[in-house]
Amino acid sequence: MVTTPGRSLDGVAPGAPQLRSAPAPEAPDYPGRDVFRPGADNPHVALLGRKLVEKGFGAHYTGGPDARWGEADRRNVEAFQRAQGWNGREADGFPGPETWRRLFS
Repeated sequence: MVTTPGRSLDGVAPGAPQLRSAPAPEAPDYPGRDVFRPGADNPHVALLGRKLVEKGFGAHYTGGPDARWGEADRRNVEAFQRAQGWNGREADGFPGPETWRRLFS
């Protein structure tokens, strides 16, 4: 690194602490397909919904995601799956392990 008095080439003062970003948290373990069935009511559904909204796939929620699985969840998951380039049975609107992994990556 080339430095000039009181300044390095990258604009950071010599001896200044280096800022490092924290590693991204790992995706939570996939809870299984059974928790995403019609009428299911559990925290995994709410977590999925919040992540869909965060990633820009919450258009079908009218009042925001909650813990009860419904048609809005299925349609938002399907939109996310289609955005991955999937179609047909790959984009069925029910999150499998790969949908979960991609959503949380």
